[in-house]
Amino acid sequence: MKTLVRSSVIAAIDAQAQSLAAIPSVCLMESAALQIFQHWKPLLKLDDRLIFLCGSGNNGGDALAVARYAYNEGYTNQLVVFIGNRPSVSFEVQKAIIAAYGISTCNVSELGNQELVLADWIVDGLFGTGLRGSLHADLCPLVEAANASTAQILAIDIPSGLGDSVPVDQVHIVADLTITMGFSKRVLYHPAVRTDCGRIIVINPSFPPFLLDTVEADADLYDSDDLRLDPLASDDYKTSRGHVALFGGSGTYTGAARLAARACFVSRAGLVTLFCDPEVYPIAASESPSVMVRIFEDDRLDRYTVLLAGPGWGAGREALLEHLFASSLPLVLDADGINAYATMLKEGKRPTHGPLVLTPHLGELRNLVAGLWPEKAVCVAKQDAPDDFFTLLSQLADQLDATLVVKSSLVYIVQKGRATSIIDGGNPSLGVAGSGDVLAGIITALLAKIGDLQQACIQGVLVHQRAGVLAAQTYGYYDSETLLSFVGKAVAEAEQ
Repeated sequence: MKTLVRSSVIAAIDAQAQSLAAIPSVCLMESAALQIFQHWKPLLKLDDRLIFLCGSGNNGGDALAVARYAYNEGYTNQLVVFIGNRPSVSFEVQKAIIAAYGISTCNVSELGNQELVLADWIVDGLFGTGLRGSLHADLCPLVEAANASTAQILAIDIPSGLGDSVPVDQVHIVADLTITMGFSKRVLYHPAVRTDCGRIIVINPSFPPFLLDTVEADADLYDSDDLRLDPLASDDYKTSRGHVALFGGSGTYTGAARLAARACFVSRAGLVTLFCDPEVYPIAASESPSVMVRIFEDDRLDRYTVLLAGPGWGAGREALLEHLFASSLPLVLDADGINAYATMLKEGKRPTHGPLVLTPHLGELRNLVAGLWPEKAVCVAKQDAPDDFFTLLSQLADQLDATLVVKSSLVYIVQKGRATSIIDGGNPSLGVAGSGDVLAGIITALLAKIGDLQQACIQGVLVHQRAGVLAAQTYGYYDSETLLSFVGKAVAEAEQ
C-alpha cells in the first residue's frame, strides 16, 4: 500500500524541510533533479531534441537543474524556454548556472512554431503543484501545442494545468511520464486524467523521515503486492465457506447471473442459490448444475450468509430490493440493483439495511448521485475538480451508509470514516461485457469469509485484476467466461 496526498501536503513538507530541517531549497532542488534525470535517462537517445518548458517558480528550477544533469551526460541538443516573470530565488540560481553553461535559451514569446514539432522530448516544468487555478489563457496555446506534438512529455511533480481544486476538463499537459515528489498526489488518480499522467514514479528529494512519517493519507493506493487472503481452514466445508443468495437474470439478460454465480464458486463460496424469474428458470437451471436455482416466493433469507442482487436483473425490481434491504443481511448491489436503488432514492425512499456494498461504474455512480444531489450528477468524473470528486465519493458513502466500489480504469473503494482506497489496474483488457458481474461475484464470495467490508472489496478487486493479468498473459484478449477460469488461480496465489 502506498500513500496518496493532496498537493498542499507536500508543499507544507517542502517548507518544513527548509525551516525545521535547515535544508536549503536549492539542495532539495538538486536532489530532485538528479533523481529525475536518473529515471529519465534510460529513455533517452544522445541525439534527442530536448525542450524544457520552465516556469519561474521552483518547478521551473527543477527543470533547469534536470537540463544541466542531462547536458553533463552528453544530451546537449537542448532548448530551454523561459515562461513567467516572478522568479523564485532557487530558480534564479539555476538560471544563472544554465547561462554559464551556454545552454540555448529563449523566452516563450521567441519560441518558433517548429521547435515543439521537432522535439523528441518536452519537459514540463511550468507549474507542477504550484498552480492555484486554471492555466492563464496566454499559456493554453503553448500547452496545446506541446500535447499536439509527437514528442514524449515528462512532467515534473504533476502535469501542469492539473490541481486539487482545478476542474479536470481544463487545459493541461498530457504526459507520458510523471515524476512526483515525496508522495504520489491524489490529483493524479482522478478517473478523467489518470491516463494523462502516464507512468508515475515517486522520488524523495531529501525530505527527512521525521516529516514524512507525520503525513496522513488522503487516499491509499493498492497494487498486486497487497493481494493476500487467509487460506481456508483444513476442516472448511460447503456451509462454512458461505452460502450466497444471488438475485439476478431476466428474459433479456440470462448470462450475467451465471457469470456472477460461477465467480462466487471460484472465489471460494461453498453454496450458491440463484433466485430468478419464472420465464428464465428453465434456462438457468439447465445451464448451472452447481447452482441451486429457485423462483423467489418470499423465502426466508436468514439461511444465507450474504446476498448479491442486480446482475442481469432488468428494470422494475424496487419492491424486491426493499425486501432484501429489510433482511439486514450483508448485501452486494451491482448493475440493475444499483439502478433500482437509485430509483428509490429519487423517489425519496431511504430504506434501512445491513452491511451494504455498491459496485457502480461511472454512469451508475452518476445515477446514484442524481438520487441525492441532482445538480451534482452531470459533472461527476467529467468536469469536477479532484477535491470535489473525492469529497463526493465520501459524502455518498456516508449518506448511504455503504461501501462503494466505483469502477473505471481505476477502482475506488470508499467507506465512511476511512481513507479512500484506489486500485490502479491499468489493464484495459478487463473492459469487456460481463467483467463487472465476475467482480461482483468475487466480492460477494470473499465477503462471506472476510468480516471487514472494505478489505473484502479491496481483495476482491485485486483478485479480479490479477485474474485479468493472467488471462491477458495467456490469451491477449478474452471474454468473461475465459476470465472466470483464472479467478480461482488468482485466489490460490493470494493464499500463499
